[in-house]
Amino acid sequence: MVVAVSATLLGILVAVPLFRDTRPGAPFNQACAIAGTICLLMPAVFFFAKRGGAAKNPPLWFVLHAICGFMGIFLISIHVASVSALSPALVPLVALMFLVCQGFWVRAFLTRRLSFLFARSPKSFDFGTALPDNRAAIGAVIEQKTALLAMLDPQANEATFSPRLRHWLRAPLKALRYDLLARREAALVGARARAGFVLSYARQLHIAVAAIFYLSLLAHVVVMLFFAGYAAKGGEVYWWHIANWGSK
Repeated sequence: MVVAVSATLLGILVAVPLFRDTRPGAPFNQACAIAGTICLLMPAVFFFAKRGGAAKNPPLWFVLHAICGFMGIFLISIHVASVSALSPALVPLVALMFLVCQGFWVRAFLTRRLSFLFARSPKSFDFGTALPDNRAAIGAVIEQKTALLAMLDPQANEATFSPRLRHWLRAPLKALRYDLLARREAALVGARARAGFVLSYARQLHIAVAAIFYLSLLAHVVVMLFFAGYAAKGGEVYWWHIANWGSK
């Protein structure tokens, strides 16, 4: 968190005063926005590569994901340095700041608890609560998962399988049913209770905020490049743009 905030402030304090035109759409600042956007596409690529089975080296992908996030927030901060704090254009930056800070907070403070979930030791299954006595229900769910998996991906192992991108695209209903069964199984064995509320929902929150970030970023890019007159609100369209649709 400290590194992320420091890098952002340093970028604003050092880079912006070096240029006379500090408007967000000025050539240098717009170039920073474009470069920052390209950097911030890496986390999205990592998301789809991981779920598509193409991420052969997850640690490397994760490192690139973190580095590109830092570079992106640095460049975008330069781009929006002179924007009002109440501007809707800052929504992507606020979401991005949250993602970077949350990611480092999880990495720094929840790593030990997360390691217990995957470590091969008795601690992996000991979070202070007894295992639920509902083996029949758990067995029924596993049987349903096994039968469904035979239709979804016959070569996969039920114990380690989770629907990937190709499964969602090829058989979305079966993938959804399997995912719901997996969630049901996790609830029956008390997985979330053992992991804790914060650890259980940190990933879901990260993905949700990332979705808000990319949607707001896409909306901003489309408006600035294709509806320049509307974005200028009757003022000068001084930035590079592709079209000026809807202008009078």
